[in-house]
Amino acid sequence: MSILGMDETADEEQRRIAEHVEWQKQGAWVVLWGPYTRCFWAFACWPVVPESGVVISAEDPHLLYSEMRYVEREHDFLRWRYGRG
Repeated sequence: MSILGMDETADEEQRRIAEHVEWQKQGAWVVLWGPYTRCFWAFACWPVVPESGVVISAEDPHLLYSEMRYVEREHDFLRWRYGRG
């Protein structure tokens, strides 16, 4: 198998991980795997983020998820989504 084939297999796995993280966040984020950047990217898509938006990147999905939670707390996402703090 060529190195390119190995990268494609690894990229597919990373895309599945990104899809799972997005599913866990129930539509509050769009999560992508960037094959060129070799990072996960998350774009906040709820109305309480700043006008300029919120974009997070991380090489590791666990770090990405942690950063997403931090940003949600920082922008009162839980209060907006669930009506509590």
